[in-house]
Amino acid sequence: MSFVYIVVAKMGDAEGFGTAAEEWAADRLMEMGAVSSTATEVIMGGEMAGSVFVSFETATADAAMDLQSKIYADDKMVALMRDTQVQVLRRGLMRVQADFGVREGAYSSALYLGGGMVDDATALANFSHNWSHVQEGANGLTAMQVVAQGPAPFTGAVATWADSIDALLAASAKNFADPKVHEMMATSGTTVLGRVLGRRLY
Repeated sequence: MSFVYIVVAKMGDAEGFGTAAEEWAADRLMEMGAVSSTATEVIMGGEMAGSVFVSFETATADAAMDLQSKIYADDKMVALMRDTQVQVLRRGLMRVQADFGVREGAYSSALYLGGGMVDDATALANFSHNWSHVQEGANGLTAMQVVAQGPAPFTGAVATWADSIDALLAASAKNFADPKVHEMMATSGTTVLGRVLGRRLY
């Protein structure tokens, strides 16, 4: 499975950052080794509201480390961060354990999960069942396991992409009402710690 290098930042011009990514920066990141990239501005998320999650997917952890160095060595990327007043709050690395659908839509959601980590086969089976419900209101779902996040309470996260928050929340409610989902969560010791909702910048 791939890795996702995630930056949480404050931005003075999030719209400008998203526009630049659409026009050229996303392609530049792929030239540097990213498989894909996306950015989401948190709208609803407690103290995280107003921050921007920028995610870079890479094939390996080494590639994620290398990408970080290449970004800061690239004059045009550094200028973009300066011009849009990017202030990095934290960086982290996650590993993808399950991926369904497409990472497209006007909105995105991130669920933070706590509890024990599970093996890839179990994660894929569990999230495949989750997706059977969530796909009714989402375009895509990516389940990730923490690799390096500093001293953080969460051990995993689930990102979803959707065209409607209402439709996503209805599908999510159906998922969590399923007795089989309760059983899977109890077996793995998984708990939901919180959710943030945002709008995709690109």
